[in-house]
Amino acid sequence: MKNLTTLFCLFIGVSLFAQVANITYVTVPREEADQFLKLHEKFSNLSISDERTLQGGGVFAHAFAGDYSFALYDFYASAEDLVKDSDYANKALQANIEAMNLDEEGQKQMTSDYRTYTRMYADNHSDQVRISEGLEDLVYESEELDWSTKKVVVVSTYEVKWGKNKDFLEGITNGSLNNLKESGHAVAHYASRHLYGSGADWHTYQFFETWADFAAFEQANISVEMDEAGKKFWSAIEGHDDEILVLIGGHDPETKKFGLAK
Repeated sequence: MKNLTTLFCLFIGVSLFAQVANITYVTVPREEADQFLKLHEKFSNLSISDERTLQGGGVFAHAFAGDYSFALYDFYASAEDLVKDSDYANKALQANIEAMNLDEEGQKQMTSDYRTYTRMYADNHSDQVRISEGLEDLVYESEELDWSTKKVVVVSTYEVKWGKNKDFLEGITNGSLNNLKESGHAVAHYASRHLYGSGADWHTYQFFETWADFAAFEQANISVEMDEAGKKFWSAIEGHDDEILVLIGGHDPETKKFGLAK
């Protein structure tokens, strides 16, 4: 596999380079997780073609909260590119398998693997499409950011009261985002808005290099008294959840090849 620096740079695309993220949450049973990842890598790479509009993507393993196994992020320049890509991927999969000239036994195994993969993928899954256009002010990357390593990711979801988006954005910018920058523990922060599917109004993504960094950040913020700006921010929130993921692999933005992190 190519240098992981290339592999992990892909997540930045959700907020800077790619305007649209298509997210699929899959609920693979724990005992089938390794098999799913192997099959996901196999059929992702069999679906590569020059026509694909996919700009990159990431696979996140669920660690805490939520009720799914993996979150699969695919990044596109536009919603139109997202729609086009499905057909390109299906045609590429068919063509690449035909080019393998499999014997009868090989064809049976390929069919069996694909049915297993699609069953794992489809069972109790959910989808949503999110957009990052215009959210550059909510992007933070530390000078020490190193995309060649795995990351612990805190995904915070927010439902915002009608007419309170301004208070929400000011609260993120001057509150939690500023705190994150000054803490010295986090390495990146991004945000996205809901576009299609079942999902919260807003997502923020906080990246930490290690579990120790994440714990240190949380420890530093325990029992800190809320100021007036914080109260204004939380008064704009209708609903809120947090979950923790680990980035474990993704698509190389140049070759579109998928690989798991070592």
